[in-house]
Amino acid sequence: MMAIAEREVRAAKNQLLFRAVNDRIKELSDRVLPTVAEIDFACECADTTCTEVISVTSEEFKAIEDGGNRFIVKAGHEIPEVEDVVARHRGFLIVAKRGAGGEYVHGHE
Repeated sequence: MMAIAEREVRAAKNQLLFRAVNDRIKELSDRVLPTVAEIDFACECADTTCTEVISVTSEEFKAIEDGGNRFIVKAGHEIPEVEDVVARHRGFLIVAKRGAGGEYVHGHE
């Protein structure tokens, strides 16, 4: 059981790193390019080597971010063992961490 909890927390930590990158992308784009329709955000999957991008509007990203324990990932990048798909969109999913990973995210939001 401990191995599952460790994997859940490790995945959550990785996804929070991508969220920090995306927060910065959003901040810069809002300041520099406020009228851009869509912005390329990093896929927030648990794979630290992932270089995929997801194009969404700043408002869409903010709504995902404001949902708490929500991450934007490319379709196929979800990890069913540690997260649940809570919404499906054109080419991307919104996932929520569960178990120890969800607790970790809630403690670091």
